[in-house]
Amino acid sequence: MNEKDQAMNKNTMIGLVILVLAGGGYWYYSANQRAAEEAAAVQRAADDAAASAAKAAEEAAAKAAADAKAAEEAAAKAAADAAAAVQDAGTAAVDAVTDLFDPANFDQASVNAAIDGSSLDDAAKGTLKAALEVAKNSPELLATTLAEIKAALGL
Repeated sequence: MNEKDQAMNKNTMIGLVILVLAGGGYWYYSANQRAAEEAAAVQRAADDAAASAAKAAEEAAAKAAADAKAAEEAAAKAAADAAAAVQDAGTAAVDAVTDLFDPANFDQASVNAAIDGSSLDDAAKGTLKAALEVAKNSPELLATTLAEIKAALGL
């Protein structure tokens, strides 16, 4: 081989080395670029998922707050309804007691049941029932006796 061929082989080898280095550099740079793009895509997906989760949590919190407000309103209405029912029951009980001891509505069995249901001792119960038996045929005496029975029962 002559000098000219050696120089040409040397130049060819240098050219091949440069070409291999350039190809390796391109391959290395492309792989890093792809990894960076994939990492950016993963980051965008994570950001989107976090935003979706935050929005879902916000919506769930708003729904829970609305449900709590509705439950509070329902509880307040139920309490008001219960209070009204208690008041109505109290009024009905007062009316029933008033009617029970009104001579115009006299029902001896109902008055005897009220006496029997009381916490009075048996002697007091017997006395009140006997007085009622005597007074049932006299409107004036019946009114007084019913008032005394009502007082004895604490009504």
